Amino acid sequence: MNKRISFKTFFTVLWRGIWQCVEFILKPFGYKREGKFAKNLQKITLTCIAALIVYISGVWLYFFTTEFIYDDLIRPHTKDAYVRNSEYISNHIVHQDLYRTTGRIYDKLNDKILLKGVDWVAVSDDKDSLAVFSKDDKRGYINRFTGEIAIPLSFTRAWVFSEGLAAVEKDGELVFIDHTGRIVIDKDLQVHFEDPAYAFKNGYCVVQDDVTGKDGLIDKEGNWVLPAEYDEIYNSFGFWKVEKDGLFGLYDSTMKEMFPLNNISLWVFDDYIEVRTNDYVTKHYDYDYDGNVVVDFVIDNVENMEYETTELGHDSEGCSYKIYAVADKQRYCIYHGPDYEERYGLIDRNGRRITGPLYTLIEAIGKDLYLCQPGGIIINGQGKEVTQ
Repeated sequence: MNKRISFKTFFTVLWRGIWQCVEFILKPFGYKREGKFAKNLQKITLTCIAALIVYISGVWLYFFTTEFIYDDLIRPHTKDAYVRNSEYISNHIVHQDLYRTTGRIYDKLNDKILLKGVDWVAVSDDKDSLAVFSKDDKRGYINRFTGEIAIPLSFTRAWVFSEGLAAVEKDGELVFIDHTGRIVIDKDLQVHFEDPAYAFKNGYCVVQDDVTGKDGLIDKEGNWVLPAEYDEIYNSFGFWKVEKDGLFGLYDSTMKEMFPLNNISLWVFDDYIEVRTNDYVTKHYDYDYDGNVVVDFVIDNVENMEYETTELGHDSEGCSYKIYAVADKQRYCIYHGPDYEERYGLIDRNGRRITGPLYTLIEAIGKDLYLCQPGGIIINGQGKEVTQ
């Protein structure tokens, strides 16, 4: 038969066990079980242990109440919910990320919770009136000025509006909708698993082939302007830069080809376009669509070269050292290819190019003689090979 153990019996046995341990420790110091001192020591020890148990129980109860009962069960349903981060959607509508729960849409001006359980909100770069939001693993759109739902949660994936259109995944297909939620582009497109940021810029949108992952470009009718055969397509200052097999080309905003796909490097900067070709030539073009050349031969660096003379110098201690002199010509450097391989050529001090960027290195070995690599050939100041 099982005998029930009372609360009092449990603590009595526990206390006796603890006190036996204390007596065992104190015995080498002359402690005796009988006597007034032993009784007082028992009372003090029991009081301390009881106080410690009460303290630990109080701390545990406090944390349990504040960290679980209040924070998890009560606070999320009050206006006093602990906000970790507030992201403004408009002047007074914010998305608040709440502690230990999902976020919410909150009207700071009117002190009002508009929508609960919101995981995230994304606003487009062109500040469209609609912002995409996520709730319960679905996507929809809210008016970022009022916080009201504009397009209900009905998509498995969705992207921000750009130029009046937004990409969404509906029934496993990629389609584009307008501000009313009406589908305006449905051309059997599929979402690629890398989730590119579908956004229209200058009337075109980059779309990836769902099998190969290659980039293409569609217009606002859903027609392919550039087939999905490029490694990457970028929009830069309104120009469309394409990359394929390590080569680059460029189209203007009207999709007129400015530079064919045969350049090893191509960059669009604030006020010019830089193009580097396979023949180690770099040119700068202006922004007009006729491709006018601003600089027909770009040099990245120019350096003096020193050579060892036959003269010796002597320091104050009488030690000799070699004397170097500066060669007549200079070497210029061009950075070639995606790895910025250095290519060198010879230039005079008036900026006239004597040789093309034909060499991996040029070193001066005389006043007007230069050792060039690869091959170890020697040329003079006119760029002609010298035989010795």
